[in-house]
Amino acid sequence: MKFAVSIVFALILTGCTSTPSVQFSPSQDYAVSVQSNLFDAVRIADNDITLFNDGKALGFIRLEPISADVQSTSEFIDSLKSASASESTEIQVLGIKSGFKGFSAKIREYQTGYIINEENPDSLLIFSFPEGIFEKVANTISPGI
Repeated sequence: MKFAVSIVFALILTGCTSTPSVQFSPSQDYAVSVQSNLFDAVRIADNDITLFNDGKALGFIRLEPISADVQSTSEFIDSLKSASASESTEIQVLGIKSGFKGFSAKIREYQTGYIINEENPDSLLIFSFPEGIFEKVANTISPGI
């Protein structure tokens, strides 16, 4: 009996700790989810979504068009990575879902991701969040809705 009560109690606690996420899809090529308890306001302007918490910018999700004369997504990402590298910037390859290619650049406490959907490489997804939140957001990237 004690075992059954312990299981029910654990299930109740597990259900209470889950935080729903809000999915943002700036295009049909990208979707990004952010836990709803991290922000309390959203500003949407052109290709830019900025999330706020307590009146302060938390992070952003932006979509930038890529020129049609770009030869390949790999070359484009590599040239962006080279341009972003400096002594004060930590660059790392992102371990994201297949079909996407990208990297992140860390400056101070913020990490900014640059991702291309390899099936439809006509736009670049750029998103930036504090270090502790960035990885959680990066792991949610998927094709848009």
